[in-house]
Amino acid sequence: MHREGYAFVLDRPEVEKLKSMPDFEGREEPAIAEDFLRFRAESWADVLSSAGAEPGQIDVSIDPHQKKAHLKRAHD
Repeated sequence: MHREGYAFVLDRPEVEKLKSMPDFEGREEPAIAEDFLRFRAESWADVLSSAGAEPGQIDVSIDPHQKKAHLKRAHD
């Protein structure tokens, strides 16, 4: 999912974690990843841009216990 120069990437293991969360149980791929990113990418891009982060690929990891997503710049 691309927004404002940022490419948010949710890899397969992270999608599996997402599918285990109550809000996403029973949902099918690839819709689950697309929906998850679509509703969050714009606000994440705004926050990253405001913080001065360079555009580029951002890996998204899921913490199902805290029900949070963590963003990390991808390694080139």
